[in-house]
Amino acid sequence: MYPATHAQTHPNKPAYVMASTGEVVTYGQLNERSNHCAQLFAALGLRPGDGIAFCLENHPRWFEITWAAQRSGLYYTPISSQLLPPEVEDIVNDCGATVFLTSMSKSAVAHALTGRLPRVHTSLMLDGTAPGYTSYEAAVAPYAAEPLPVELEGQDMLYSSGTTGRPKGVKVPLPG
Repeated sequence: MYPATHAQTHPNKPAYVMASTGEVVTYGQLNERSNHCAQLFAALGLRPGDGIAFCLENHPRWFEITWAAQRSGLYYTPISSQLLPPEVEDIVNDCGATVFLTSMSKSAVAHALTGRLPRVHTSLMLDGTAPGYTSYEAAVAPYAAEPLPVELEGQDMLYSSGTTGRPKGVKVPLPG
């Protein structure tokens, strides 16, 4: 499911419905929102092969962030919202992310990570802000909903629990 394809043929069809709130996000909205975010990633200096990480609860913006990274040729590392700050820290530092995203509901984790992510140059927070974090909504607002001039396929970088008790990242080459 590539949102741009569905946005062209069925822009008003629901891409997903948030079970907890009933919020409906259409393919057209998902495509536009992921383009805004992809433009932000480019403006932050991210290039194909770079990485982002995000620790979010079941959040309606999860898919737009994922698709923005996907269409930008980035590695994207989703991190379980159930992990403790030291575990999140280990994964963010290990995956090489230079942008980290989280939400106000994870503000305790966000606070504990302040100053502990040396490679991260931009920390964004959804649904509010905390010290050391910039509002995601304000950051994406100025950018166009247009696709990047060149879209390249990105790749998830997932972590297993590992046999040593420490998470292990699985990084495969980018497609193409």
